[in-house]
Amino acid sequence: MYLDTSIFDINRTKREPYFNMKEAHYHNTYELYYLYSGSRKFFINDTIYHVKKGDLIIILKGDLHRTTYISDLTHERLFIYFSDHYMKNLFDAYGKSEVMKCFQYPHISIPSSRREYIENLLAKLENEFKNKDAFSECLIQSYMNELIIFLIRYQKYRNLSATSSIDSEDAMIQKAARYINTHAHQPITLDHISKYVNLSSPYFSKKFKESTGFGFKEYLLNIRLKKASTLLLETQMPITEIAFKCGFNDSNYFGDVFKKNKGLSPMQYRKNKEFI
Repeated sequence: MYLDTSIFDINRTKREPYFNMKEAHYHNTYELYYLYSGSRKFFINDTIYHVKKGDLIIILKGDLHRTTYISDLTHERLFIYFSDHYMKNLFDAYGKSEVMKCFQYPHISIPSSRREYIENLLAKLENEFKNKDAFSECLIQSYMNELIIFLIRYQKYRNLSATSSIDSEDAMIQKAARYINTHAHQPITLDHISKYVNLSSPYFSKKFKESTGFGFKEYLLNIRLKKASTLLLETQMPITEIAFKCGFNDSNYFGDVFKKNKGLSPMQYRKNKEFI
């Protein structure tokens, strides 16, 4: 689907209270997010995660995600973007299916006894990225191997009962998001989905925004565009058919909204897939 290149980026930042990610996004790299302090709410595809100090979030290529605040405290986080290039050695050694198990559960609570180890490993990655010399690429590869192996092992032996739960209202919103994700090709209205979860339309709209970071229409549009993007890249289905299959009842409207969001028409997007 994508032209694989050796993409690697790392960034550590402290954010002010009430910080919200301006735009939801998905990308053609994997993402690892570590929270040093504070708490956040993470929404990935159609699932809500409450993230606290010492937690990791790991995101697959193409997963729609957004973060929002839970409290009025500052938070400090680090993210790493990386491509398949940084897992190739492990793919060759263990097989891709085994290595990809590191993404089995997106939310990982690092035990307090292992946080120093993880934070030291992240610090070494950040140092090599910021202070590059002839040996840095080799060391980044080595540290990424170590980090991914740690994650594979953790996923294999993780204690599922230790996974943090969400409150009843977030659970209701998550139920609605999963319905939208599954039925995005069908006509869905705010009134329809509000009734599905037994909430009034105004309250559902407010709570959906608070819990996911998305407005209802914004989320529905993002899901439809994401599905359309996949079909454009992975099939030869006619663009008009893709539009209707993804819930757009007007192919001209689909073309306009796709270009506004992607910067390319559906046809241009399909033709340039090796660069996306």
